[in-house]
This record gives sequence, structure tokens and C-alpha cells, in this order.
Amino acid sequence: MRDKERDIALISMMLGSGIRVSEIASLTFKDINLQKEQIDIIRKGNKADTVAVLPSALEDLKDYLGIRDLRYPGSKQTPYVFVSKYAGASRPLSVRAIQNLVNKYTGAFNSQEQFDSGQSLSPHKLRHSFATEWIKNGGNIILLRDQLGHNSIETTQKYTNLSSEESKKVMKDIEKSRD
Repeated sequence: MRDKERDIALISMMLGSGIRVSEIASLTFKDINLQKEQIDIIRKGNKADTVAVLPSALEDLKDYLGIRDLRYPGSKQTPYVFVSKYAGASRPLSVRAIQNLVNKYTGAFNSQEQFDSGQSLSPHKLRHSFATEWIKNGGNIILLRDQLGHNSIETTQKYTNLSSEESKKVMKDIEKSRD
């Protein structure tokens, strides 16, 4: 499968940073700082920002970059990280192409009987998944707001779909800490 490394890197970067589909589509080489484990992105409203990226997502990115020029002829001519081969040339992946890519993998995953949830996945749901994992792992909601590029905590709270079971566990943990 020609696009395997690219697709893994793309989805991993979204899950490993919480960035929007438009932000990943416009990612360029100069935006990546592997040493600091962060990327520069342009947020809504054309606002420049820097966000952290999980080391594992950056490893997936390195795997893709290792084969990029070989698999996507002409890719050296584009500054965009994520490209596709179209009509013999490399072109940056569009937002729509990334949305379709995520839907394709959701369909393949859901076609396996043991995993069929009947729900489709979207780039936006990947963002929600990142936010939920952030909170589950003890992350601060203020820092999450900054990571996601939200203007308000209220917006960020909508992304943290913690269940009542998880709320009960948090309450138990608080109670234990008071003993």
C-alpha cells in the first residue's frame, strides 16, 4: 500500500497534537521542530501558534519522511509535508482529501466485526479523542485550551467527553487523597 506511512503519520500527528484538519493540511517542513517536539501552525483567524506533539507521532512522521521523496515523485518541489501523487506529480493533500482518508480507515476498521461500532470517525473526532486523553491523563484544562487553540474554556470543556463513570472515579480519588 503506497500511502501507508503517510496515512499513519497524518492520523498519528492529529491524535498526537489535537490540531485541526486545516492545520495539518497546511503543515510545512519549516513548521516542524523535532528537537523541541513541537510544530508551528496557523490557527483560525490566521493566528500563529506553537503546539506540542507526542514523540510517538513524531516517530511516525519520521518514518513517512524517510520514504516521502521516493514514493511521491516531485515532492521535493512542495513545502507541504503531506502530499499525494496525482497525474504523475506530487500535490499537497487538501482538507477534503484528509477527511476522506480518515473516513476510509474508519470504514475499514468498522468492517471488522469485532470492532463495528457503527460510528464513523472524522478529523474533528480525532481532536476530541486527543482532548479526552489529555484530561484522562491528568492534563490541565487551561493548557489544553492553549494546545487546541481555543479562545475560551467553555469551548474546551465541550471537547472533554468524560463519562459519569470517569467522574465517579475522579471523585473517589479525591476522597482517597483526603484520608
